[in-house]
Amino acid sequence: MALPLKDFRLGISESIDLWLESVAQANAADKAAIAREVLQEWADRKEHEHKVASRLKRSNGGQTELPWSEAEDAGNVRKSRK
Repeated sequence: MALPLKDFRLGISESIDLWLESVAQANAADKAAIAREVLQEWADRKEHEHKVASRLKRSNGGQTELPWSEAEDAGNVRKSRK
């Protein structure tokens, strides 16, 4: 069963559009499928990089959390201190 998709829209350059269209036609697919594949490959690389960085930090006795893992960095508004 396929996971549900999220709607995500963005502007792309003519060059990116050309490549997406070329790859889509060469593989009898649509541009959205090619873009999802590219983004999934990117996300997989990022996950691997995070795992490698975490192992390196642990081996050096450091914390494995990344700076943006804090709640305030996840889009929540930080309350100012008075």
